Amino acid sequence: MKTQLMKTMTTSISEVMETMFFLPVEFGQTAVLSRTGLDDKDILVCRLAFSGDICGHVILAAPEPLIREMAENFMGEPRDQLTQDHLTGTLMELLNMVCGNALRYTPANTPFELGIPEMIDPSEIAADSQFHIIETDMSKLGMLLQTE
Repeated sequence: MKTQLMKTMTTSISEVMETMFFLPVEFGQTAVLSRTGLDDKDILVCRLAFSGDICGHVILAAPEPLIREMAENFMGEPRDQLTQDHLTGTLMELLNMVCGNALRYTPANTPFELGIPEMIDPSEIAADSQFHIIETDMSKLGMLLQTE
């Protein structure tokens, strides 16, 4: 089931990024966060738990300049008027949309339930966690699916 869930997650992130944020994406290899090319100084990370036939959480990590562009595209606000709350809200909303969409298309006997997205510190991620790399024209972000 985890393989099916990862497949629907990648389809979902592609659809959401292109439709809601006007950013086409390509999928790269997997890499531990420290080797993704994402700089810890400007990276924002959020996590969203889910439960159902399979339980776990999804983590998205993205550099602030990419999130700023996404927020500008999503909200139609000028870049210089975006606050930190806009940026964290955009990343959490992206994760919420991706998970909700993906879980809707994942076959399950028990309906999935989503938690509430939360911002976390990158230090909370295990050093050997393998992130799926999602590349945009401007930058890249990482997605980690962990199941229990």
